[in-house]
Amino acid sequence: MGSPAAYAKVVPRLRLLKSGLLGAKVRDLSPPLVEAVSALRETVYASVAEAKDLGSIERAIASRFFATIDELAKLSPADAVQLVRAFSLAKEVEDLMTLARAVAEGSSLPSWLPSMEWPSSEIRYLLAEMEASPSLTRMPELIRDATLRASVQGALQAFADVKSPEAFTWYTLAAQASILDGALRHLEGQDAVETMKVVCPLVEERLALAALQAWALRASPRTLVRVLPPKQVCGVNANAVASAYERNVESDVVSLSTELSGLLKYVRLEGKTLRELMASARRTARVSAVRAATAAFEGYPYTPALVAAGLVLLWIDLDNLRAALIGIGLGLTPQELEPALA
Repeated sequence: MGSPAAYAKVVPRLRLLKSGLLGAKVRDLSPPLVEAVSALRETVYASVAEAKDLGSIERAIASRFFATIDELAKLSPADAVQLVRAFSLAKEVEDLMTLARAVAEGSSLPSWLPSMEWPSSEIRYLLAEMEASPSLTRMPELIRDATLRASVQGALQAFADVKSPEAFTWYTLAAQASILDGALRHLEGQDAVETMKVVCPLVEERLALAALQAWALRASPRTLVRVLPPKQVCGVNANAVASAYERNVESDVVSLSTELSGLLKYVRLEGKTLRELMASARRTARVSAVRAATAAFEGYPYTPALVAAGLVLLWIDLDNLRAALIGIGLGLTPQELEPALA
């Protein structure tokens, strides 16, 4: 357990952060978009309230996330900083895969990506390099961070195996699972146990979705083995996931989900279609994560688990806010929007 002195600065900030999140109130946002955005003026997302269109809304949300990440990194003790960094890298790797997919498709490169709002991100430099000379093989050598470089190298191998640009979107899931799980591995004892309760639901979500998307892509079992982290991840045996996939890759997706369910602790796979199963994985993982994060705020505060709890709640809250505002902007009904909200 951490000491009160080490966490003296970050604990009050985390409590303030939690008190300002929308939580279930995100469902109170309603059309038109200008009114939904204006309703945020008295919340922690006041900067988003100044946005005038969907593009500026996305930029404001990304800026809010990375500004909070940087603030928590400065306030957190050494044993929690790696957790904070993992959440920023998990967002950045998603943008790297989006960029790689565009290069693979030969389509126009994105003019903006969320991690461009983070001063420490490499994405702005990499995007400029790809605009000047688009080349998938050059991408790894242009990336300084070892974790991100390894993620891109793994994605390139998956792309070579699957022979579809969708491999990059698929690989995002495994890369994020590996990054989040890796941040837990330096923790010991009760700190590790309590922090895993908060973070592992999100890791399981990504492992389950990776297996389901592999089925949709009809990826070979050998490819899935290479894509998944090569060890036990948050208590889930990656080899067991790959074996379940191999037994069911030629069957219907419900058979696969039935076997996967027996390997998972936090995620429940419910439904008869791929869309339903993926939606249930996302929903149940995030319910578990929110429950564990809320419990962390009610327990002993001077621990990495509280930092993880703040990060998880912020991640989910911003995902929900983004989905709600974009859905409202696109004219979706509350019923159509509900599946996108955790």
